[in-house]
Amino acid sequence: MTRRARAVHPSAPRLRAATVVLAMTGIGSLVWPGAVHAAPAAATASGADFTNDGIGDLIAGVPQASSAAGQVSVLPGSSSGPSTTGRTIITQSGSVPGAPEPGDRFGADVAYGDVDGDGLTDLAVGSPGEADSVFKERGNVTVLTGSSRLTQGDYFTTADDDPRNPGRARLGTAVAMGDFTGDGLDDVVGVGLGNAGSGGWLVWRDSATKKATTLRLTFEDLNHVDVAAGDFNGDGYDDVAVTTVDRHGQARAYEYASAGPVGLTHAMAIQMGAGRSIAAGDINQDGRDDIVIGQPAPTETAPAYGAATGGQVTVKLGQPYGLYYRGHTTTISQTTPDVPGEAKEGDAMGTSVALHDLDGDNTLDIVSGIPGKDSTVIGVTSTDAGSVLLLKLTTTPDGIALKNATSLSQGTGSIGGGGETDDQFGTAVTAGDFTGDGTTGLVLGAAGENNNDGTTVYHPATGRASFLGKGIVGTPTGSRLGSVLTS
Repeated sequence: MTRRARAVHPSAPRLRAATVVLAMTGIGSLVWPGAVHAAPAAATASGADFTNDGIGDLIAGVPQASSAAGQVSVLPGSSSGPSTTGRTIITQSGSVPGAPEPGDRFGADVAYGDVDGDGLTDLAVGSPGEADSVFKERGNVTVLTGSSRLTQGDYFTTADDDPRNPGRARLGTAVAMGDFTGDGLDDVVGVGLGNAGSGGWLVWRDSATKKATTLRLTFEDLNHVDVAAGDFNGDGYDDVAVTTVDRHGQARAYEYASAGPVGLTHAMAIQMGAGRSIAAGDINQDGRDDIVIGQPAPTETAPAYGAATGGQVTVKLGQPYGLYYRGHTTTISQTTPDVPGEAKEGDAMGTSVALHDLDGDNTLDIVSGIPGKDSTVIGVTSTDAGSVLLLKLTTTPDGIALKNATSLSQGTGSIGGGGETDDQFGTAVTAGDFTGDGTTGLVLGAAGENNNDGTTVYHPATGRASFLGKGIVGTPTGSRLGSVLTS
């Protein structure tokens, strides 16, 4: 949801938060070319590897668990994919900072990286409902160390002595990691919706000094916010991109460009259509990270940038000056030629987005959830059953273009079951090498499955998909598993 993705070459150093090489061709089915191994030009990366075994792990944030106290479940990868063997369930109890209280929403977003330089993967968890002695929904971000096996760490929140009233920030609504100061350590950033007129806020913490810096994001409270980190201008320092929708329903995007060793200092507006979800990665492999923003609600998109019925996704390529100026954008919707499906109001394409190299051609592609998509089988329509689009991209002299697209839904192809009313398949999407064999599988969330118990679908590189439901992931009834996924 909030991580950076790149195609990874055998000669490249280990890259944080990278997952690559899922292959697909055709429309309506998945086909894995070759002998199911990645092409030599695009080796895989393990992604979130908390067990340090070279196999990617799945992270599921479950903020609605236990009266919205929240939890995070980590399923280690194995030869057969995400597994219950060694499963870790994290709540604000024991040595984890805080206490599990109703409404904390621990797990509202998650991100991973290496904050202490020990080579082990650390985890950041947002808790936007966390209260303190003064403010009911100040929110915070908890950072758990890989060396403690995610059992210990600390947290940060908004500044205590700031006269601008950031105490109602709901910090941790979205989180990301990146090296903003160029010292080799991943720093952590959290953003908050704000409430009671406080406006939106961004706080980033320097991992070397543990200093947290509070920055104003917007003067209006927000209905939606998401954040991603990447080096958008190619200067060697990671930057931050944020997409927002304010309480009036207006979407805007912002870039916090790194100022070098001092990190993030201020924001500039990004001249593009904004929305509710964002992902970052070097799509065209030019050394600068790019972003894709999901725009599921057309009325939120400024008229100057257009809006498609049923939602859309917009890519903006990084430039030497970053993301600020207009141009270098490509928008894809269900009305784009060769994209399957009929665009209908309420489809909500772009509710979730992820970037991955889907066919090993060194160009990142888009995975986008459409949880509001209706499904009609034998004359029976299931409202909001949901679907997922795989949008394969190609580079062009002018930037990028859509090469082809595939639609996935429950009960089609190798995915079992059937789309039911309010399943919301595509609530969240991610992918990774969960088997350690150099292939990449999809994990797709359906938060409304079984009366809001929720579920996730693991689609391996070959063979049939399997359901990772509440019993496997370890979530209670009614917790909307599949709302937050990363790997």
